[in-house]
Amino acid sequence: MNFKKIFSVVTLLAFSIGILTACGGQKAPVEASGQSSLAASDNGSDATLRVGVLSIDDVLPFVVAEKDGLFKKYGVNVKLFPFKSSIDQSKAFEAGQLDVVMNDMIVQGLMKKSGTDTRIISYAFGANPEEGRFLIVSSPKSDITSPEDLVGKRVAISNNTMMDFLLDEYLDYYKIDRDSVERVNMPDLMLRMETLLAGNDIDAAILPDPLASAAVAQGAKTVIDDTSLDKNFSQSVVLASADSIKNQPEMLKKFTQAYFDAMKRINDHPDQYKALALENAHVPDAIKSTYRMPTYTPNAVPTKEEVKRVTDWLVQRQLIDKAYTYEEMVDQQFIK
Repeated sequence: MNFKKIFSVVTLLAFSIGILTACGGQKAPVEASGQSSLAASDNGSDATLRVGVLSIDDVLPFVVAEKDGLFKKYGVNVKLFPFKSSIDQSKAFEAGQLDVVMNDMIVQGLMKKSGTDTRIISYAFGANPEEGRFLIVSSPKSDITSPEDLVGKRVAISNNTMMDFLLDEYLDYYKIDRDSVERVNMPDLMLRMETLLAGNDIDAAILPDPLASAAVAQGAKTVIDDTSLDKNFSQSVVLASADSIKNQPEMLKKFTQAYFDAMKRINDHPDQYKALALENAHVPDAIKSTYRMPTYTPNAVPTKEEVKRVTDWLVQRQLIDKAYTYEEMVDQQFIK
């Protein structure tokens, strides 16, 4: 294995990963001082919706809406605040410094338990299996090529996150005992990929794109590709604070209109937005040629089955005491 080559890919990718709940990093400055809701929240027209974003495909419609002037077109003031990690973004949200964020339902459930009330107002990614790819990949040195080969092997995840949830769902899908796989907690995605490629300490790992594609390009073997399954397990969502929904529902409606407009533009003209997508996700040159332009589903929220699957898992893991109802997790008024 060419470790210099591995290091170069890892270095290039170091700025691209703020992926859902899985890694650390430093927070971009947030120009807010802990207000409980919208900045300048006097319910006037000058109020600003504060939106936390990560450098990943899931938030590209936010970036397009800003770049194409769609927020202004729909009459809403929006300020995007970039973060390098989901953890730091969540902390800012819980502190009342943000009104809207992109994250997942695992994080939402944990935030609700800690007292931060939120509702899903839209899918970000994951309305269908093709949106947002996760892979379980095995080390180039291993003989793991099928899901059944994972039995008795060490698989790197991040405990109590969406990736932990996904591993359970994949194992159930293939009728493999969850306890037959040894889980290795490795929250740092960069370390996880590097360790996998080196073939030390772990046999396989769950990774999101673009890291998953980079690992495969370096010799890792695809064991499970969730975009090829006939069930849809992974969703990222747009979360709004309960305060913003209560105090500024019309502002959020205008925001989602602009957001859905941006989704349609990306779907209809992917080539027009490819350069922006590559820049937004900090996709390294090594995998730009194989980068798959993301697609999005406007005017949709997770199904009751999808929400129940996640909240039941949180209860099974004793991360929450009682499953939240669909209405406690989702507000459908913004997709009508």
